[in-house]
Amino acid sequence: MKKIVALGIVVFVLVAGYSAAWLWAAGQATSYVESLRTADGIAIPRITCARFSITGFPFRFDASCSNAMIESGDVSVGIESFKATVEVYRPTHMLVFVQSPVQVQDAFTGSRSRVDFTSLQASARLEGWRIARISLIAEGPTLTDTVLEDRPVASATRLEAHVIDEPAKHDAAQGLATLAQFVKLDGLDAPLWNIGAGSATFEGEITNLPDDVRTYVDADLVRRWQAAGGRYTISAFKGSDNSGAFDVSGTLGLDGTGRAEGQLKLHSSGVVERLGPLFPPEYKGWIVGTPAADGSYSQTLNIAAGVVFSGMMPTGVIPPLF
Repeated sequence: MKKIVALGIVVFVLVAGYSAAWLWAAGQATSYVESLRTADGIAIPRITCARFSITGFPFRFDASCSNAMIESGDVSVGIESFKATVEVYRPTHMLVFVQSPVQVQDAFTGSRSRVDFTSLQASARLEGWRIARISLIAEGPTLTDTVLEDRPVASATRLEAHVIDEPAKHDAAQGLATLAQFVKLDGLDAPLWNIGAGSATFEGEITNLPDDVRTYVDADLVRRWQAAGGRYTISAFKGSDNSGAFDVSGTLGLDGTGRAEGQLKLHSSGVVERLGPLFPPEYKGWIVGTPAADGSYSQTLNIAAGVVFSGMMPTGVIPPLF
């Protein structure tokens, strides 16, 4: 009898202790979210929720935010609602579910737009403090310009994007990681650019990025990435629809003064004709090249000290990033 009573006391203490720990963690998370209401909106985004709650006891933390507003600089993003879920036994793996629509406004340019979708899910997983994988999948995304009235800009049947750590290229001694990116867009319609039933894929890689996500808010992150010899490689950026296709590849980086350097190779067919007034006619050849016998265009753009060159001819300047 005494053993049963003792066991009951132990179980009660464990349950009470676990419950107290869950409530403490939920309280800490709530306090942090509340602190974001008074953030400066520049160094740290200002985030507010009309209603915020944390549920899911005992095995999950489900943080729900309705009528969310995120402000960073001149840009503000309004979200109908979203929920972030973390399981107690896997605290470094988060799932996020977002409800349409998402309103985006830029006070500097005056632009306003709305993003609608059937569903949007995102996930993030860490290995220690290193990114293991970040993914986003949106079904039926639609972009609408809302400055004066609703004007459809683009829609797609599906969008998916992934950022994946490459463990074989991790430099633990120097604390540097390599992240691969993959993006796929299906069923793209963009009347403004005469794109119908289009698709696009993007494959890229960023090397020598600090492997601790806690440092990503540091003001000198880009400078440290450059000092470590970081490079961004566009392995393949391809797109096509019923009347054209394009292919872009290259490698980009920064010099010691924060100015862009690298090279981009462009190839396209049936695209230049649809650029319209985007580039003045006298500049199109410098940027996209001259047409070949089959009507396709090819061009190599070299970038040095922030200056973009088409052959020996400078065609543009990219401002320094630090």
